[in-house]
Amino acid sequence: MSKTGNQREPSSTHPSSSKAGFNQRRTGHMTAPHPGPKPEKRRILELHAIFLSHDGRGDNKIAIRHLGNCLRVMGANPSEAMIDEHVRQLKAASLRRISFDEVMTIYCSLGKHGGRSRPQKKQMEVEQFTASLNLFDKDNSGFLPAVKLRRILTQCGECMSGWEVDDLLRGRINELGMVNYKQLIHDIMKD
Repeated sequence: MSKTGNQREPSSTHPSSSKAGFNQRRTGHMTAPHPGPKPEKRRILELHAIFLSHDGRGDNKIAIRHLGNCLRVMGANPSEAMIDEHVRQLKAASLRRISFDEVMTIYCSLGKHGGRSRPQKKQMEVEQFTASLNLFDKDNSGFLPAVKLRRILTQCGECMSGWEVDDLLRGRINELGMVNYKQLIHDIMKD
């Protein structure tokens, strides 16, 4: 404990790591990426300011339901499945609000690219997304009806909301009601 109250001294391990199952590498379908390097001091200050913008109570903690948004504003791009897994582990550890150190542990655990794809993996992902949507492209034209693409994005896998799909497709639907899905994937995957 520090002199300033009930806050813990910073340590190299996650404050909740003594709780069963939290922040441990998992085997099976969800394996944790190798931890990324610790960000430099200037970047840490930027990340802390972002973190504090998610603190609605002023107690230097955020609700675990804001974890995904906070990490994304910090520049990470974890999947909903990754966020759900962290939230599940935090709830299992009886945590409802988490500190900046705890968020930074999760942020750094996302790896060098913060949950984003490495450049060499990005091309493979583009090809996988294209091949997946190509299954719905009967005439192999590179275009899908916007209605069908909307249904795919709102009902399959990690579903998007209707307004997210509307925002994504805005300006991409041609006069025939079709979307060039290859161009859409290219635009989404570029940095």
